Formats: sequence, C-alpha cells, structure tokens
Amino acid sequence: MKITLGGRAGSGKSTIAKFLAEKYHLKHYSTGDMMREIAMGMGYTIEAFSSVTPEEIDRKVDERTEKIGKTEDNFIFDSRLAFHFIPDAIKVFLDVSYEEGARRIFLKPRKSEGKAETEEELAQRNKERWETDRKRYIQRYNLDLEKRENYDAYIDTTKQTMEEVIREVERIISSLRKA
Repeated sequence: MKITLGGRAGSGKSTIAKFLAEKYHLKHYSTGDMMREIAMGMGYTIEAFSSVTPEEIDRKVDERTEKIGKTEDNFIFDSRLAFHFIPDAIKVFLDVSYEEGARRIFLKPRKSEGKAETEEELAQRNKERWETDRKRYIQRYNLDLEKRENYDAYIDTTKQTMEEVIREVERIISSLRKA
C-alpha cells in the first residue's frame, strides 16, 4: 500500500501519517523532515529555507521520492509533492484554514519552524510560505497544489478533530483499496 498525504501547514499531515504508519505497519517518509534536516544543518528555519531552496536540493528530494515510489510498497509519504512523483499511490490532500493551522502549530511548535509571537503572525507566515512554495511548484513542475483533481481525496480538516480526520482517511483508504 502506497499513500501520500499532502496539505497545508497545520492540517495534520505529520500526525496522521505517523498514526497510520504505526497502525498499518507502514514505513513513514516525510519531505518536511528531509527539508528540515537540510535547513537546520545549514542554519536556516524552514520558512527562510523555503524562499532560497536551490533547485538542486529540490531535485535531490524529488529523485529520492520517486525512487521510493518505484522500489518500495508499504509506506505513507507526508509530502506536498509525493502525489506527483508516486502516481500509483492513494493521494490525499488535507486542507486547513491558515488561522486554524497556525493555532495547531502554535500549540506544538517545532524548533525548525521559527518562533512566532502570535498565532496571527504564524498564520501570515504560513500563508506566505504556501504561496511561495505553490508558485515555485507551478514554475518548476507546471503543477498547482490546489487543484483537487490531483488527489483521490480532499479533506478540509479545519473544523474536525484529528480522530475524525483519521477515521475519514481510513475510510478513503479502505474504499480505494477495494476499487
């Protein structure tokens, strides 16, 4: 089983991917983890890094993602672009409002995210980062992350608990595996 989870910051991608990986005994991959490791190693926060990411680093991550998709079977990939590089995966997009995403992240901050003084500041930074990345992907790949037809399922997590989202993702996985 191959699953990709894409979505906005704070939508629950990492939390849900980790839960499903454990429940279904899947290997968990995360482009965010790969990028955070590279960014922190170079002394950047992920926000600063996303605006200066060299094409070479994107290419390395893309190649690794594509290789995993071609050589492995039982995994879940928490990534904005994995759906593109692993076309035979079950592709799920998790959406969230910038405000709710910021609230969730503010409650459980990561060292690599950079400190925000307020949820509003974090929401604005998340919006700017999303738009920067979205434009980069359109230019580089001619690929718009917001097109729903790129995914097998699109879930707005804004007003749902993680438990509700997990149940919905599991229902989608179950129905697509039987199809």
